[in-house]
Amino acid sequence: MARRQIHGLRGILTGASSGIGFALATSLVREGAHLVVVARREQRLRELCDSLSGGPGEIVPLVGDVADATTQQESIELAVETFGGLDLLINNAGVGALGRFAEASPERLRQVMEVNFFAAVELTWRALPVLRNGVRPIIVNVSSILGHRGVPGCAEYCASKFALEGFSQSIRAELAREGIDVLVVSPARTKTEFFDQAIDSRGTPWPKIRGMSSEAVARRVVRAIRRGQHQLIISLGGKSLVWVSRLLPGIVDRVLARYH
Repeated sequence: MARRQIHGLRGILTGASSGIGFALATSLVREGAHLVVVARREQRLRELCDSLSGGPGEIVPLVGDVADATTQQESIELAVETFGGLDLLINNAGVGALGRFAEASPERLRQVMEVNFFAAVELTWRALPVLRNGVRPIIVNVSSILGHRGVPGCAEYCASKFALEGFSQSIRAELAREGIDVLVVSPARTKTEFFDQAIDSRGTPWPKIRGMSSEAVARRVVRAIRRGQHQLIISLGGKSLVWVSRLLPGIVDRVLARYH
């Protein structure tokens, strides 16, 4: 039996202007969830909200940088004022950086960590007092398969997702007695604007690989939220990489060393 109903869930979703975030907002609102959606691109947020107007759920846009403390606090206050509380927090906003670590700058690392890790951690901390009063509350951290296995050309991105994975495991144990679930979502290659929006894409060694659609990822995430899952590794390829890395790490290291 499902642990929670999507209909009536009151939530905050970051990084909603494209990709997985856009698809997640669409799926959730169409099932009756009420969302504050946060992103920097105002026009994209308007398009999202317009496409979902008149649906069973309610959607409220907030234009801002999720790494900014003011935006974080505003998103929580907006959810409480509009919906009366908070049951769902989805930390989806993320940014990539591609290229050899030795050729990068410390600033690139800080940019990636600021959005992918610190923003998620800080927003979670700010939201906890409200989530504690929610109905079957859940925190969803959108990570990556690269939060389980580091690959060349993505050192900063992998580091940020490994950090998010560790943080999620820790707070899952801490919050269990309070009835707050923590779900970590680890997509593999997805058809998004990741490469177009990357901070830096110099020297990326990875060929173009067909990815899963954002809509397919969103469907699996919504199902995992409904079931109260703790971990969701999306795609057979992603699961295979995780298990092979655990069982035969030396072989995977040698294979990946060819890509640099």
